[in-house]
Amino acid sequence: MREPACAELDREWLLTNGLGGFAMGTASGVPTRRYHGFLVSAAAPPIDRLVALHHVVDSITLPGAGTIPLSSFLFREDQTPHPDGWTRLLECSIESTRVRWRWSLPSGITISRTLSLRDGFNECLVRWDIDTLPDDAVLRVQPLVLLRDFHALQGIPGGLSLHRRGRTLRVQRGTHELILKCSRGEWAGEEQWWHEIEYPVERSRGYDHRESSCAPSEVEVRLTTGQPWFEMTASMDACTPPSPTISQSRSPHVNLRLTDAAGQFIVARETASRKAPGCSIIAGYPWFTDWGRDSMISLPGLLLTTQRFDLAADVLRTWSGACRHGLIPNRFDDRTAGEAHYNTADASLWFLHAVHAYLDQAGGLGAPHSGALLETCIDIVKAHLDGVTPGVRVADDGLIEAGIEGEALTWMDARIDGQAVTPRIGKPIELSALWHSALRLLATWSTGDQDILMSAANAAHQSFNAFWNEEAGCCFDLLERDGTHWVGNPKIRPNQVIAIGLPHCPLSLLQQLSVMDVVERRLLTPYGLRTLDPNDPEYRSRFTGDMRERDTAYHNGTVWPWLIGPWCGAIRRTDDDSERAERRVLDATSALLASMDHGCIGQIAEVYDGDAPHEPHGCPAQAWSVAELIRVLAPVPEPVVRPI
Repeated sequence: MREPACAELDREWLLTNGLGGFAMGTASGVPTRRYHGFLVSAAAPPIDRLVALHHVVDSITLPGAGTIPLSSFLFREDQTPHPDGWTRLLECSIESTRVRWRWSLPSGITISRTLSLRDGFNECLVRWDIDTLPDDAVLRVQPLVLLRDFHALQGIPGGLSLHRRGRTLRVQRGTHELILKCSRGEWAGEEQWWHEIEYPVERSRGYDHRESSCAPSEVEVRLTTGQPWFEMTASMDACTPPSPTISQSRSPHVNLRLTDAAGQFIVARETASRKAPGCSIIAGYPWFTDWGRDSMISLPGLLLTTQRFDLAADVLRTWSGACRHGLIPNRFDDRTAGEAHYNTADASLWFLHAVHAYLDQAGGLGAPHSGALLETCIDIVKAHLDGVTPGVRVADDGLIEAGIEGEALTWMDARIDGQAVTPRIGKPIELSALWHSALRLLATWSTGDQDILMSAANAAHQSFNAFWNEEAGCCFDLLERDGTHWVGNPKIRPNQVIAIGLPHCPLSLLQQLSVMDVVERRLLTPYGLRTLDPNDPEYRSRFTGDMRERDTAYHNGTVWPWLIGPWCGAIRRTDDDSERAERRVLDATSALLASMDHGCIGQIAEVYDGDAPHEPHGCPAQAWSVAELIRVLAPVPEPVVRPI
């Protein structure tokens, strides 16, 4: 199918409110995803998200020129958006706090529409400004309202109740209410429904891609010399604003665009165990919630390198409070507040590293909550050693064994029809590497348990050579049980680089150099590391098609930007020329930095195709993609020294 005849449909923007709510759309103004909206609220921060204010249908009437549309949509399978506001669009300026469209009108007149979110509240502001006023200019605005789950689509029209009173319009669906207020004029007119709005991105991903949206009312205002502007606010159900510590402050140590990008993932989280909202990290926009693994990998870059130490402690406390039987949750539920899913083997191991990084940069044992966090770390270690951690245990050789039939417990977690695509049942290399490194790190902080920690670390170190694949000159990705023996899975994957990029690596220098050579030739791309060697018969070069096709490719060739972090860490470990190493790091990250001007502007995507031209896919804005870039590019500030 041909692409719609409209420029900038693939350039997206993202605004966030610190609650998990957001606004998202395209530079063209045409919504192309089910997740696009001017206000996507988080009723129970950061979850229970609803597309509340979908969009606006706006137009301006000028003397002698008639009514001129500003907005545009796609309908059915039409290739040209209409109304034709997009044909007059001069520019769309995208910043971290607002999006502004500007249209050209007859006689050299321009009009702009600006959208912003109120930080800490499920509320947006839409403002129109006209630069030169003719004798008679009338602005007409119809808000489009959905009030539906952000994963769903509005099928059969209806289900909304409306209440108009002067400048206030209330739209209700069930227990949720959207309140629309205009700065002047009054809401009037009959309810209208716009049918068969088309979302081409959903269509390309194999999903349902049409819906109906409600225009519950409209307002007309005259723009005058004294008031050449008009504003409309849209706010959702009242909710508790986040803790004042959740801020979008900038750090002098980090590229400002990356700092702004990082701030969009930091959100409040309501927890049953704490009176005030805690803090967490959204894994990606628009559809992910907060995931344990992603939060722990992202935390050093998003919060420590940017010197948001209090927020880092708050995030760690949020996940520490949910630790059960030695496991940090894989994720919190998308709809049920407080419910957690524990199907992960590596989130807890990344948590141990995140706690160490926090202590190392935030003041050591004098850092806030250090004692409680270390206590959770020791509980995690003992649960693994005692074998009470579901699906995970320390084997007799000291390596980590993990796996549950049908589940995918590592970060390579794609599933099709309830079955793991890359189950990796056995001993995945990065789990034992994370375990070994974490034990040595914790031994520097927890002197009372030092003997236990060092003994377990030494056992893992001594057995780690079982991962070495002499024939390939790199590591087996996985040790699998073959009767009473363990055999290596020879697939060349990037997980061995994680082992080299960690603070403590159990491979010899010669082994590390050999791994780097193999990975550079087989897996390295300008946007990160491929998840599988292109010579492998299971390699998938494109992350496209329906969910089955995409999930098959997810970890079988698809490039993941977050892996640039371990790769750059491995460069610095293995290159004995520090200046050359830094040049290599800059070369490895340059394409990702440049990608912030494409796709979702100011952000970095979740994944890229395995083959050139490496088009971006998945979530347009992914936390660990941004976080790892920050971590490897920014100089680490001097540790904050606090009294013990």
